[in-house]
Amino acid sequence: MRQFILLFTLSCFLGCGGPRGGWDDPRVILISIDGFRGDILNSESFSKDLPNLARLSEMGELCPNVQTVFPSLTYPAHTSMITGVLPDKHGIVNNRPYSPEKNFVDWYWYADSIKVPTLITKSHEKGLVTLGVSWPVTVGAEMDWMVPEMKSVNDTISTINLVRKHDRPETFLESAKVRGVVPEDGNPSGYNRDLLLHEVFMDAFSRKAPHLSLYHMIETDLIQHKFGKKSNEARDAFMFMDSLVGNIMAFLDENELWETTTLIIAGDHGFRDYEKRVNLNRLFEKEGWLNVKNGLISDWQVVCLASGGSGFVRLKDPSNKAFKKKVRLLLSKQQAFETLEQRHMNGVLWASPRTDFLLLANKGYGFVRSIDQPYLVDSPGGSHGGDPRYSYLKTGFIAGGRGIKHRKIDSMAVMDLAHKISDLLDLGMEKAP
Repeated sequence: MRQFILLFTLSCFLGCGGPRGGWDDPRVILISIDGFRGDILNSESFSKDLPNLARLSEMGELCPNVQTVFPSLTYPAHTSMITGVLPDKHGIVNNRPYSPEKNFVDWYWYADSIKVPTLITKSHEKGLVTLGVSWPVTVGAEMDWMVPEMKSVNDTISTINLVRKHDRPETFLESAKVRGVVPEDGNPSGYNRDLLLHEVFMDAFSRKAPHLSLYHMIETDLIQHKFGKKSNEARDAFMFMDSLVGNIMAFLDENELWETTTLIIAGDHGFRDYEKRVNLNRLFEKEGWLNVKNGLISDWQVVCLASGGSGFVRLKDPSNKAFKKKVRLLLSKQQAFETLEQRHMNGVLWASPRTDFLLLANKGYGFVRSIDQPYLVDSPGGSHGGDPRYSYLKTGFIAGGRGIKHRKIDSMAVMDLAHKISDLLDLGMEKAP
């Protein structure tokens, strides 16, 4: 009997309890397709390969020229989408905190790292119902229904169990599991992970009618890193994501929700292919400036946080001018990147004052954290993280539904999304001066 009561409670949880919006209320669905390149929207095969995105663009707005932030990485960009400000203001200045002793394995998972109001906090203040599925930097966020983006970085806990510890409400994933939305076991990866997240999104959205939904699709980014942006694998990945968007559009069609719903598809950055990987910390190790043992960095005098198209170099003692001169000389001799110093780190290329040298990867190179490999490795792939003003790092934007005009926008920035959504939901988010 006790087990029956528990199962009944869990099976009813999403359907019978918790906050719920109304289908007559205004709502916004913001879907981020990771690595959604702006050039895709201008390609001859756009309508054929991505018919659902093409249909949405014909319904409303399209922009193939959206400038992201610096560094052009997932977590800083996603945070700018929901705050309307640049990383120097919101505080998520990289995907990863600067923790060389752990080989930079941690990420900015937690919402309390964000220093400014977000669409989430504004919606909460207004009493709107919110849903988040794998949106970056949301662990602990004040969302009504949420599966945060997290990944286990060691063997002490699986990723799925780690996420279960931080979903909202506490039984969100467990109740979906009881109803068969979430499988019994395993840690899905690749397309299976995105398919699972999609099932969770559709289940919660259809039951809870949230006013604000934030949904992050992932595999398009990972595929382009592995195979490059022009690969057949990348084309297939975007076609897969287009089919998931099509499911959402079909739900809006069938339930006649376009008059109350705004659907926004956005990207966080573009991509650039490379032929060689740069493992800069191995170069520092060769000079005797840090130690690498068992995959960990120790005793460092200088170290680099690799970020794809950029690298952020810190000295343990920045006041040691003689050592800084040695590092500057070594960096200046390398052909793989351009070296900038603090006086250059302003405006678009802002970096933390603790950054002694900012490195921008040259064509054909990408910074990686693989300290088990040599300094330079022939290994083609794709990256981002560099100067967002370059065309190859521009991302895309499509929107349709309530409050959206039919037009092509020449250019915009990822920060504009926050203010557009704030206006659509009357959240009163202040624009940065």
